[in-house]
Amino acid sequence: MPFVKKFELKLYVPVTWEPAGDMPIRWRDNLKNAAQVLYDRLSAKIPDDGTFINEMATPANKAYKGMLNPAFVSKRGRTVQGIGDAHAKNMGKKFAKWFSHLGNAFATVDGVVAKLFKDKVDNAIDNWATEVSDKTIRLTGDKIRGRSVAPIAAFYLVGDERAGGWTRPDDLVDGAPYNITSDLERNALKAAVQQRLLQGGVMVINSEYQPAVIAEQNTINASLLTKLRDLAKADAFVVTPASDKCFCAWAMDDNLMYLHLQVGLTV
Repeated sequence: MPFVKKFELKLYVPVTWEPAGDMPIRWRDNLKNAAQVLYDRLSAKIPDDGTFINEMATPANKAYKGMLNPAFVSKRGRTVQGIGDAHAKNMGKKFAKWFSHLGNAFATVDGVVAKLFKDKVDNAIDNWATEVSDKTIRLTGDKIRGRSVAPIAAFYLVGDERAGGWTRPDDLVDGAPYNITSDLERNALKAAVQQRLLQGGVMVINSEYQPAVIAEQNTINASLLTKLRDLAKADAFVVTPASDKCFCAWAMDDNLMYLHLQVGLTV
């Protein structure tokens, strides 16, 4: 039974993608304008020490314990259980300090509401622009200057013809957008794929493109798409690209990161 390829893409991730000129300004202004709302919501969500323990201290302690080697014993003879218990006890006493810092950050100083918070936002604008240009925007692109890997792949996988005009000259394109799922589930798949590729792509970038991380993310991609596809429209996705298989895999070409995506059906 032959494998009928619907499309194949090799989508390159730009080395960097500067945010549009007004993006850092809008990020800064939106966050500063929302300062009072943020404070009101935080105060309402965590109003007392009991809520703090349930909503913040306990989850933080569980996450902290999960990072410890179960066999670890400290130089002072404390086991993981003992270290975790001490961490939980200390966290449970932090509400007053946390709430004090929150109040200071959002206090009105010299007639400016949330002056300390707003000053920190002002000081963070350059770092924010650098972070998104080195990571997020490389994978998403924007509506003005063009889409990047995550939206192109997601729209191709739901058969949205617009994606055919979003590929770049260096991308490999063979075939047209093709919907791998039911018509009622197209929006769900599109959103899931974009989020998955954004999350996985950032993890690969953060790892400095380590092969083990790439393999892990490709495994997740294959699992997700296999579960979301319509069995009558596409074969199961595999982790390792092959000419007669469906796959959605990050890879490296010298120092360039790209997403290799192929869809087909054995008939």
